[in-house]
Amino acid sequence: MNTGNKLNRYRPSPDALLNPCRDEVFKALFTNESEESRTALRCFLTAVLHKEVKDVQLRPNEPPVLDDSDRAVRFDVSCTFNDDEAVDIELQGVNKYHSFGARAEYLCARLLNSVFHRGNDWQNIPRVYQISLLNFIFDKDDQSAVSHYRMQKDNGHMLSGIQTVIFLELPKIDALGDVPPESLNSEQKWCKFFLDADNPGRQEYVRKLAAGEGGIMEAKKTLDRISSDWVLWKRELDRDVIESDRKTELRYMREQGLEKGLEQGLEKGMEKGKQEGTLQAKREDACNFKKLGVSVQIIAQATGLSEDEISGL
Repeated sequence: MNTGNKLNRYRPSPDALLNPCRDEVFKALFTNESEESRTALRCFLTAVLHKEVKDVQLRPNEPPVLDDSDRAVRFDVSCTFNDDEAVDIELQGVNKYHSFGARAEYLCARLLNSVFHRGNDWQNIPRVYQISLLNFIFDKDDQSAVSHYRMQKDNGHMLSGIQTVIFLELPKIDALGDVPPESLNSEQKWCKFFLDADNPGRQEYVRKLAAGEGGIMEAKKTLDRISSDWVLWKRELDRDVIESDRKTELRYMREQGLEKGLEQGLEKGMEKGKQEGTLQAKREDACNFKKLGVSVQIIAQATGLSEDEISGL
């Protein structure tokens, strides 16, 4: 099957756009071999890190995203910039086992280890950043959609500021609704772009975002280009199928668990009822024996109750 036929097979319509909130698409958006893609990456980092980013260089960390045989489990973007500072950027859809905070710290530490050479002067150690766009709410107690985490003392004194973990919680941005682009800061505009870029009904809004943020305009051009790649459409379809399978399996397991739990609960209740009924009968027998003047020791042997319990009846 030629490339054109494959694209027609997997792309829903000729003008459909890929979803930037999918790992493969997100990575392709910032690693495409084009000036637009490089500019988009540089502008995104400038917006999130709150400082001008220049001379971004991608770091080889995985097979190319357009390799259809690739079975990698992570699709992150890793690069260096400004005096060997380094950043790892990724999307995350699930806070599995509520352990994403630890995972992000580990990835940030691993990045630092990979860019700092042993024996170098500690004053020359580069800053590293772990940026994660989250499709879930990480901190329910804080309304802020963008959070910066660093090592610091209880009184706020920074340890060194070398490692920074940054979370952009997309659901909190999405909850803002149809807010005018001009009222958003740069980070919020980027998040809105990721959320709305593939929505046919939101294209006018996306154009307004791009008009006010040059990097988003370059990202939009890149998205238009890579949306003609059938491999990415196939991967998006595969991910949709896998996600549907996962949700169906979870629902089935939940229903089966509830049914099994109900059966076990009924069995335990019946057993407990039998035990309580037997105990009550023993107590009644003990009371009758006491009325007849039978000794506590003999009653205990006959009923199995303790002498203290019999004395208290």
